[in-house]
Amino acid sequence: MGLAASLLYGISAILFKLLTESRYLGGRPGWVLAGIGTGIALCGVLGIAFWPSVSGPQDTTVRAYLWAVPAGLLNGFATLLILRALQSPMTNISQLVPVYNTNTLIAFILAVLIFKELPHGADLIRNLVGALLIVGGTILIGIN
Repeated sequence: MGLAASLLYGISAILFKLLTESRYLGGRPGWVLAGIGTGIALCGVLGIAFWPSVSGPQDTTVRAYLWAVPAGLLNGFATLLILRALQSPMTNISQLVPVYNTNTLIAFILAVLIFKELPHGADLIRNLVGALLIVGGTILIGIN
C-alpha cells in the first residue's frame, strides 16, 4: 500500500504543476486546492462505504474525525504553499518535490519524540543512513 500511495502522490505532484502554472491551466491555488479538497472528500466517502470501521466505541470515531480536521488543515495549507510555488514557471517540480518531501524526516523525528518509536540496532542504523541520504539528496537537488 505504501508504494501505491507513493505512486499516487508522485502523479498528483505532476497534476499540481499542470493545474497551476500559467503556461498550462494557470488555475489559482485556492481554487485548485478547493478542487483537491473535493476529491479528497469523495475519497473519504468511498472509504466509509468500502472500508467499514473495526469494532469499537462510536465516540472514538467522532474524536478521530474531529482531530482529523486540524490534520487536514495542516495538509491543506502545506498543499496551498506548494501550489503557490508551482505557479511560477521558474519553479522546477523536480527540485521542489524532494525539498517538501523532507517531511519524512520531520515525521520520523516527531514519531521518536511523541510515540517513542526509536528503532534499535540495525534498524536504527538504517533509519539514520536513510535520513542522511534524504538530507544529502535535498541539498544536491537544491543546488543551482
